Amino acid sequence: MDVDQAYFIGLCGLIGLMIGSFCNVCVHRIPRGESIIWPGSHCPRCQQAIAWYDNIPLLSWLLLGGRCRHCSGAISGRYPLLEALVGLSWAWLAWATGPTPVLAEALVLMTWLWVLTLIDLETMLLPDKLTFSGMALGLLFSAWFDRLPSALIGAVAGYGFFWLIAWAYRQLAGREGMGGGDFKLLAMLGAFMGWQALPFIVFFASLSGTIIGGAALLLRGKQMQAEIPFGPFLAAAGAIWYLWQTELLAWWQGWLQG
Repeated sequence: MDVDQAYFIGLCGLIGLMIGSFCNVCVHRIPRGESIIWPGSHCPRCQQAIAWYDNIPLLSWLLLGGRCRHCSGAISGRYPLLEALVGLSWAWLAWATGPTPVLAEALVLMTWLWVLTLIDLETMLLPDKLTFSGMALGLLFSAWFDRLPSALIGAVAGYGFFWLIAWAYRQLAGREGMGGGDFKLLAMLGAFMGWQALPFIVFFASLSGTIIGGAALLLRGKQMQAEIPFGPFLAAAGAIWYLWQTELLAWWQGWLQG
């Protein structure tokens, strides 16, 4: 790794930390229907504005001991966690792809997936503002990379597949079995990666969700409802396919050939 490459990776990582700080704003405000622009950063408990020196990614949270300077209210560990995850993701993607057009798409997709994952884990929601904007961006990138027909099919098929499953479940069980946000998230992933990605995403997300959901059910006891959002599993499966689809296809082809 030469100096220029190291500088580029470090710069992307630092920008990612700042983007991660903004992602925290999105995670907190979007599910509540609040503006992500105004007002500025403030403590959700005492409403005091947060000064710039208390809003430095990772560092401020550590120096303040995870508490508000004004009211000493606890600040969730999700804030430095998301900042670190986005910062590390940006640095890793910069290392993996270099300063190429693909990097722009990868950064947008991974940032959207982190925000959607954290929102779904906290609220069991996948907001339309994020899934619809993600679909639009996925189609724009697909047009840029000359794969728009596959992306359009992926978006329609992704939404339609889960809608059909949810409709069948509702007819058989008489209740809802899947939220509409999951339909839109799969459509977003199809818009970014095309219909070819959907079989793996659905299979991997369903398998990992079943395993983790089953483990949670055993740990909590059969009397308790294991409510686990499906969005994070879709996001993880989509990220894995996006980053390693060539290796996955080679492995699958080798396995079929014995």
